[in-house]
Amino acid sequence: MYKMVKMFKYLIVCTIICNQFVIAQEAEIKNPMLTSKFQLGAGIYIPSQKIKFSIDGSSDNQNIQFDENFDFNNNQGTPEVFFKWRFSKKWSVDAEYFNANYATNRVLANDIIAGDYTFNAGSNVKLGYKINMFRILFGRVISTGPKHELGAGLGAHILAVKPFIEGNIVVNNSDNEFERVTASTTAPVPNIALWYYYAPTQKWLFSVKVDWFSLRVDEYKGSLWDISPGVNYQIIKNLGVALDYRFFKINADVNKERWNGGVDLSFSGPTLTIIGNL
Repeated sequence: MYKMVKMFKYLIVCTIICNQFVIAQEAEIKNPMLTSKFQLGAGIYIPSQKIKFSIDGSSDNQNIQFDENFDFNNNQGTPEVFFKWRFSKKWSVDAEYFNANYATNRVLANDIIAGDYTFNAGSNVKLGYKINMFRILFGRVISTGPKHELGAGLGAHILAVKPFIEGNIVVNNSDNEFERVTASTTAPVPNIALWYYYAPTQKWLFSVKVDWFSLRVDEYKGSLWDISPGVNYQIIKNLGVALDYRFFKINADVNKERWNGGVDLSFSGPTLTIIGNL
């Protein structure tokens, strides 16, 4: 009888130890966003856009203020996609893309000089822009734990911008002629980045990402801010959803043959993304 009681005590002790071990293991299970090797997201970005281009910055008369004179403030949604690959325990690479296209018809209240052409007051013109933004980042984890990750990296925003204005111009003070004036450039903007993830549970994760740049590079000089606080919810093992608020602003002066001027872009608004992870 004594041996049976002693054995029963051993069984109770072993059961308690095993239960504590299982609980400890479960506590160490991380949110999939902290451990997944691959992440692929697709969503929609609905920013408030403020746009200003200087097609030829030689005088104030040639500064086409798209956001003020032509009401280019808008909340048009644009698709956004991203990809992340953790190719080692500490290192990862991120790639991201979104674009913005817009055009509007206006009657000019004042003369607009664009390059060699003058669009006179009272003219019916069409103005617009096309913007493509690519972002790539090589990052390294600085600190990590069961519920958090802090990292930093170096990358670049590759911005392709193309504003245009088209309509009738006056030739020899009397004749009308239809012209389209465009300026385009692709500006690589290097940046440093920081990010922080906090996952209180396996389902919920809160994040903040900051990209910054201020430097002169070849024919470009300017500054960039790209800030994204957000929250992720893991629906099932390999599928989640994210809601972020993204603020993206870039100011750049361009000194090239095809475009001597500047660009001032500001995008701010929510992003809703579906994320698959493996």
